[in-house]
Amino acid sequence: MKLPELKEKLKSKYIVRVVAGVLTIALVGTGIGATAVFAEKNSTAVTAEADSTTDSSKDADDIADKLMDSVSLKDNDADKDESVYLISDANGNVNKTIVVDHLKNKDKKDTLEDASNLSDIENVKGKEKFTQSGDKLTWQAGGKDIYYQGTATEEPPVTQKVTYYLDGKEISPEDLAGKSGKVKICFDYTNTTSYTETVNGEKQTVSVPFAAITGLVLGDGFENIEVTNGKAEVSDSSSVVLGYALPGLKDSLGIKDKDLDGDVNIPEYMEMTADVKNFSMPAAMTFVVNASDYVSTDGIDTSDLDDMINDLKDASTQLQDGSKTLAEGTDTLADGLSTLQSKLGTFASGVGTLQSGLKTYTDGVSTLSGGLNTLGNSTGALVSGADKLNSGAGQLASGSATLKDGLKSYTDGASTLNGGLNTLGNSTGALVDGADKLNSGAGQLASGSATLKDGLKSYTDGASQLNTGLNQLNDNTGSLATGVTSLNDGAKTLSDGINAANKGAAGVSAGAAQLKTSIDTAKTGADSLAAGAKQVDEGVGQLTQSLSDMPETIKTNINKSLEPLNELNVGTLFKTLGYIDTDKITADNVSAAADAAVNNAGDIIDALTNMQNQNPSATYNQILVGLSQGKGAVSVYSAVNQSVTDSASTVQALKDGSAKVSDGASSLDAGLGQLSDGASELSSGASDLAKGTTQLATGATELQTGTQSLADKLPELTKGITSLVNGSNELVKNNDTLNAGATALNAGASQLSAGTQSLMNSVPALTSGIKQLVDGSNTLVANNAQLNSGASQLADGTNQIVSGVDQLTTGSKTLSEGAHTLADGMVQFNEEGINKILDAYNGDLKSFTDKLQAVIDAGEEYQTYSAIADGQTGSVKFIYKLASIDAKADSDK
Repeated sequence: MKLPELKEKLKSKYIVRVVAGVLTIALVGTGIGATAVFAEKNSTAVTAEADSTTDSSKDADDIADKLMDSVSLKDNDADKDESVYLISDANGNVNKTIVVDHLKNKDKKDTLEDASNLSDIENVKGKEKFTQSGDKLTWQAGGKDIYYQGTATEEPPVTQKVTYYLDGKEISPEDLAGKSGKVKICFDYTNTTSYTETVNGEKQTVSVPFAAITGLVLGDGFENIEVTNGKAEVSDSSSVVLGYALPGLKDSLGIKDKDLDGDVNIPEYMEMTADVKNFSMPAAMTFVVNASDYVSTDGIDTSDLDDMINDLKDASTQLQDGSKTLAEGTDTLADGLSTLQSKLGTFASGVGTLQSGLKTYTDGVSTLSGGLNTLGNSTGALVSGADKLNSGAGQLASGSATLKDGLKSYTDGASTLNGGLNTLGNSTGALVDGADKLNSGAGQLASGSATLKDGLKSYTDGASQLNTGLNQLNDNTGSLATGVTSLNDGAKTLSDGINAANKGAAGVSAGAAQLKTSIDTAKTGADSLAAGAKQVDEGVGQLTQSLSDMPETIKTNINKSLEPLNELNVGTLFKTLGYIDTDKITADNVSAAADAAVNNAGDIIDALTNMQNQNPSATYNQILVGLSQGKGAVSVYSAVNQSVTDSASTVQALKDGSAKVSDGASSLDAGLGQLSDGASELSSGASDLAKGTTQLATGATELQTGTQSLADKLPELTKGITSLVNGSNELVKNNDTLNAGATALNAGASQLSAGTQSLMNSVPALTSGIKQLVDGSNTLVANNAQLNSGASQLADGTNQIVSGVDQLTTGSKTLSEGAHTLADGMVQFNEEGINKILDAYNGDLKSFTDKLQAVIDAGEEYQTYSAIADGQTGSVKFIYKLASIDAKADSDK
């Protein structure tokens, strides 16, 4: 177009097309871009740049000269530099917003004032603290810059909608993964900002001039790639698509599509089409920046075109410098990706270790499940054992009651025996009287011995038997001392009066009959005494053994009743918590364990929770009941044991006295038996007494010797009877202690029986808890395959990430080459495009430049997404991280 023709079109909007083209080049081609680092545990760096070259017509040279003189690059020297990371799904819907702010401490101040409406604010590059009052923040900077991050929920100023098509039909990204065909991807951007600016006295409503640059890393299998509002860089190993848009700028400048020719475009969307096999898109990111942060106007004055042309030349130079900086930045990106690529091997190795560890875990879960199922199958035996324990406790209670009654009968019998023995002691006087009568009879025998010479032989035989019986009686009856002495004196008298024996034969016969009657009476009492003493001795022996065995029996039963707690590993738990020294609950430590359970309920429930117990509170109550019952049983055991210990000496004395009584009674009975036999023979031989007078003297001598021996044994007999009486008294004295012990034993047995019944009542809850454990372990086992499958998928995904980074590295190299090409192109563009536009510039652009100024003013006013303190300047950029589309992972789903 010739210059005269151009001047004729100044009233049309052709000039708008030219200015829009220049602005597009200024915004996109001068290094507008961003580098986003997703500041979470894993970092993915993607740099996207966009460039555009426009063939200029010689006819527009003069017009461009005047317009571009007002455009220049601006250094970013803001006090607050803000990066907004928007984590999105593959359709562009934002799921999470993370904001990273950098406060520049240019003057090295101790404190920095700031404003922010973010949540969950934290310092990410230091330990400096802050205080907050509403939206106002005060950082204790200590002369340093501050880097912090937080989260936000407000809508970003530019939204994007990503739509996918397969063979002309819309499709979701999930369904598109792994598919083949003709694929189209559309990125539609919407600028939601609105500002009213006053320029040269007129109000202009415009949007903030945001530039959106999108970068896509495509998987293998993409061919015939075409990009609308962008370009594609294809290599053997990867394909990278770069697209750009200026959403809202056409509306702000009042430009319609018809005002723009094919050489100039202000895009508001980006579109890519390709023939694809096995679709995947490992990475997609969009960068949105405020163009005013990179391009500024110091005012537009069309009256001085020469000055504007000089300024435009300077701006052109700066554009070339910016493209050079872009090329250098892409080189830095390539280096960073190489570092990332070298570190991914370590990450992949860690994933392999995780996969192996999960296999070990699932094997352990299977073993645990098998053990729990075995435990669940054993609950029947547990219920049966608890039932038997409860039954045994009932029998113990019943037996203790019987023992109590038996001890009552025993103590009553001991009292009766004591009374009999005292009666025996009191009856020794009658025995003395009998001995006197014997002595009198012996006198009569002496007076009649002279006439009974022929019967002396029979008499002496009977006297010998009488002497044997008296010797046995003398061994055991201390109370016969007086009678024996009289008998000895009588024997002497018998010897002296033997010559008169014949005359007293009739008296001897009468005395012998009387003697036999007295001895028979004594023999009957001795028989009863011996039988009673034997029963007492056997009863005392049984009682002594029962009392000796009773504490150990009770302790054994207590330990059996505590076995259910040990099956729950309560001992191990309490040992771990430091309550007891062993890993078993026994009668020796159950009291301490019960006290610890009462005083440390919270700690025990927490420990049960950490042990994956399904119902820790119920289990704690079960443990507390079992320990309390055990403690009560130990109290009974301690009381019984102490009672048995305290009465040990008394029981032993009772046992010794009972043995002596039994032995003495048996000896007494035997001696009286022999004495009775002798008295019978004496009575029968009395008739022959007369015939034995010849041998009477010899017999009298032997009788005297025997009675003397009887007298010598009298102290031992007296001592034995005394011991017998004392033992009986001791036996009676311990009756109250025995009865009290039996009562305590009966009460303890009843308490034990009640405790075992409570245990029986708790068995259903225990079996229910075991069933819950079994069900839970089975659920864990059921998920083993899914865990192992997930670990395998993670390992496969890691390998794909490694592959994707390789592709990204290759793409970054391609991008770097493109950036260098762009830098070279900017030199050519300056020489062949800008200069021609400047030469062709002419006309009146007042109304258009007013709108342009309003756009730039709106951009300068928009300095932050969150908030900014009074007096601060800000700069903000937005980085949208879209979810990747992985063909293999999605096909596995």
